[in-house]
Amino acid sequence: MSFPDRWDDGTDPSTPEHQVHWYDDRTAMIRQSLRTSFEGPFLYLLLGDDRALLLDTGTGDVPLRPLVESLAGERELVVVHTHGHGDHVGGDPEFPEAVGRSAEDVARYFGFADWPHGVRQVDLGGRVLDVLAIPGHHASHIALYDRDTRLLFSGDSLYPGRLYVFDWPAFRESVARLGEFVAAGNPVDWVLGAHIEMTAEPGKDYAMGADRHPDEHPLELRPGVLTELADVLAAAGEDPVRIERDDFIVFPV
Repeated sequence: MSFPDRWDDGTDPSTPEHQVHWYDDRTAMIRQSLRTSFEGPFLYLLLGDDRALLLDTGTGDVPLRPLVESLAGERELVVVHTHGHGDHVGGDPEFPEAVGRSAEDVARYFGFADWPHGVRQVDLGGRVLDVLAIPGHHASHIALYDRDTRLLFSGDSLYPGRLYVFDWPAFRESVARLGEFVAAGNPVDWVLGAHIEMTAEPGKDYAMGADRHPDEHPLELRPGVLTELADVLAAAGEDPVRIERDDFIVFPV
């Protein structure tokens, strides 16, 4: 299990449109190059015995399906999104099997009876993922927890960057619920989000729209950062407020 020494940070014009790194032999981490979009989103491909789950489809500015099929092999492909913003669903025209983007679509697909409460599962064959609804950044936002690797995929709700909060009460509740899930006996080794927007200097972010990220913050966050986020949101109270920390910036919209 490993992370790359360096992600494609947009400074090298010779890099491929997608950088692929295998965390282990069943977990592919894919970064869409900042040269193709300043969003530079991270996508994840999780392989089971029978099915492969693609988490997000990127911005749609570059072809993705041929790469995904080459990595997934003969497995049936399941395509879901962390949430419905364009930089995470832009590649959907290549994936007609993709789950819908609304909260109603997502709740129906995973079988949530009381969205956003409860935890659902998806079985890829010998690999079970837990699905949690975490609206606040987007109404349809979910997190995935992989029991095998103890990775928590947090989308745009937690990553080293600006955490845009569109629904403050929902975001506070979602992060608290996510923290409770971990504390209830679901250990996390790393939290993996969908972007990097901060430098290696604590608390410093890149300019909005920057498509070159020299000296990036690591993508992976320790679970203590999730606890920190939950704590600062609880302390902030009911009124939206910007919060700057070493590994994230809470950014009410």
